[in-house]
Amino acid sequence: MDNDRRDARTWAQEWSIRQRNLRIIKVLAIIAIIIALYFVIHFITVTATRTTFHSVEEMRAAMQGRYETDYCEDIEIIGDDVTLTYYEISHYDPDYAEKYGYSEYDDSVYEDSVEKWDYRNGVIKCRWMDDLIIDKQGNIRYYNQTFVKTDADKPVPFDRSILDQDSSTEEPEDYLTEDELNALDASKDSLDQTEEAAEDAGVVAADANGA
Repeated sequence: MDNDRRDARTWAQEWSIRQRNLRIIKVLAIIAIIIALYFVIHFITVTATRTTFHSVEEMRAAMQGRYETDYCEDIEIIGDDVTLTYYEISHYDPDYAEKYGYSEYDDSVYEDSVEKWDYRNGVIKCRWMDDLIIDKQGNIRYYNQTFVKTDADKPVPFDRSILDQDSSTEEPEDYLTEDELNALDASKDSLDQTEEAAEDAGVVAADANGA
């Protein structure tokens, strides 16, 4: 009888160990499946929405140049240096300045540098700025804006003396189209987020002359 009880206890212990091991194997299998799915989804997302490269050198060479939005902003990449500029549109568009007034603020210029050319994922990682995502067209996504590559020179401010001294100072929001308002809002959001990131990093915006 004692042997039967010992055998029963031994069998129960072995069964418990087998069940525990089986549960561990199931949990590990589920974790492995989740990790595999993550990498598959990530790969599909990157392949479908971004431009990837074969090497750091290829990516670095391809991304040199100037990129601009429709709302007086640009990103310029020279070597590993990145310059992000938010232009005061009233300094560059006389019609805009006549309608809405000439801003007394300077352009907001932020300087950064590339820390990593993540060529496999189509991402430029900077020292303090948010990631620059390279889309399928080879343009840059920064926050919620698309900066399109251009061969055009940087905009040049016009001579303020040509303005009518009685030009309006109405708010642009009262006159802009829906698309223009959306572009204005996106620009403001991008500037706000960049200012926050710069403040966190202890970076001060330069003026248009780099001061």
